[in-house]
Amino acid sequence: MNQKIDVSVIIPTYNRIYMLEEALKSVLTQEFDGTVEIIVVDDNSSDKTSEIIDHKYPQINLISLKQNGGAAAARNRGLSVAKGKYIAFLDSDDLWEKNYLPTQISALEGKDKCFSVSNIVVWDTVKNEKQIQVLQPNLKQYTSPLHHMMVGNFIHTFSCVIFPQQVLQEVGLLDERIRYGQDAEFFARCFIADYVPILTNKPLVIQRKHDKEQLTDLKNQQDRIKNRLLSIQKNYPLIKDKSKLNVSQNRLYADLYKKYARMYLKQNNFKQWFICSKKIANYTFPGYGLYYMTRTLLSYIKKKLTRKI
Repeated sequence: MNQKIDVSVIIPTYNRIYMLEEALKSVLTQEFDGTVEIIVVDDNSSDKTSEIIDHKYPQINLISLKQNGGAAAARNRGLSVAKGKYIAFLDSDDLWEKNYLPTQISALEGKDKCFSVSNIVVWDTVKNEKQIQVLQPNLKQYTSPLHHMMVGNFIHTFSCVIFPQQVLQEVGLLDERIRYGQDAEFFARCFIADYVPILTNKPLVIQRKHDKEQLTDLKNQQDRIKNRLLSIQKNYPLIKDKSKLNVSQNRLYADLYKKYARMYLKQNNFKQWFICSKKIANYTFPGYGLYYMTRTLLSYIKKKLTRKI
């Protein structure tokens, strides 16, 4: 008789064996009474990840991909074999506190159309600095959590989310075309399908920032914009059909370019700031574009002068 599995933990990985083993330890030491299956999906690593995991962790379901397909493809491969009532993702460079699973799953028990979200601790391993990030939508800047998710991502990482298996039947798998922001696109579809995040407000996930290549690196910003535009184009018709958002598609485009214009200005990248600011005008009207550029540039100069004083 097959044993009931309470939660499937899916860990995609690529050339991070030493961090992967630390991530695995944080799962194996969970203070959780239920049954857990761990699925490691090796995205064609060249550091002998599969050999090491297969030898040292026989209890783990190891999937070794023959070619590198990216994080979304690796997660989807794990989802295709997951048997748990709940699904949890953990990036191979992140860690869980010992009470992560019991806390997040307890928040879901007896609830319908929900997924749980933990706060995170961002650990800069280069500077050895830690900072708690409280994950919640910015309802001063955006009209709703869905509006925020279509432009940005207030959840930040798959590592802090647990959702019921049934979600996949309603919203589908991850979109493998979207390399950057695949999590936000998936969460947006959850919102469109009337799923609500339960924010447990406990910092139970440690997100490590390190000197190895990460999808959040600044050099990936142009690709992130392209992927976000694809997400808006894909999902807005469904949003409009279900009357889920009282915001136009052009407003979403404008808000997206506002976000990146601010980011580029903060980095002193005036060329990309100017390009994004012009895009804002394309989706609003020329007068507003000029107003926005003037206002943000004056604010930037004021901050620079204040620091010098």
